Amino acid sequence: MRQIILFVFLAFIWACKKENKEPDCRFSGITYSGSTTKLPVTYFGDTVAKVGEDNHGYTLYFNEQRKLMRKEEPVLDPYYRSEVEYNSSGQAIALRFYSKQGNSWTYEGQLVFTYKNGRIVNIREENSVSQSGNIYDHQFTWQGSDIVSVEHRLNQQLQCTTQFSYDGTKPNPMRRFSDFYFVDGDANYVYYKLPYYFSEHLVTKQESTCPLSETKLFSYTFANNGLVESMSTQVGISTGATWMYEYECR
Repeated sequence: MRQIILFVFLAFIWACKKENKEPDCRFSGITYSGSTTKLPVTYFGDTVAKVGEDNHGYTLYFNEQRKLMRKEEPVLDPYYRSEVEYNSSGQAIALRFYSKQGNSWTYEGQLVFTYKNGRIVNIREENSVSQSGNIYDHQFTWQGSDIVSVEHRLNQQLQCTTQFSYDGTKPNPMRRFSDFYFVDGDANYVYYKLPYYFSEHLVTKQESTCPLSETKLFSYTFANNGLVESMSTQVGISTGATWMYEYECR
């Protein structure tokens, strides 16, 4: 009798865990960078995803473990490529950029990522063209599980700082799509894009001491499944949509 009761109890616990399991969701449409055109996302198994079509959008390539390996754009006759390199822990350590010259791909430069305790703490910029020995890098400060500031440095000398604020009541669902940090079409690698994909909470404000920088306020709407449906950015009195998403879940 005890064995039957134990079996029923374990079956109940398993059923509850299964019911509460986070759904497997992926993008079915994306609008970014203030565009009014929503790009459809088409999947070909687990190794290829096409975002948009023809001259608008890009193609993503994944390995058999579903790790992002490469992006090529546009979809038709691509002439720009980026590739991700990982370390043995599965962390992205380099994002390399290439352009097509004739029939060959030419290396243009890369971003190099450094980690501490499993978190990104620095991004260094490297170009194929000589920068007269100058080294540009960006050092991150974390508070808890959120990125709170970035120091922008030239030859290890601080030039300016960017700071981020959060709504601590809003967990960040974009962390589940962190691969898109490397390929989403927004080249803003060291500003709000960082906390948008990697912080525990949703970023609500960006301030900076850098020249020509402006304070940005971020607001969100959510789909019924709790994922971000849209993100809007306010600069001064101007507000515009930065991201909009559609999902398919199973």
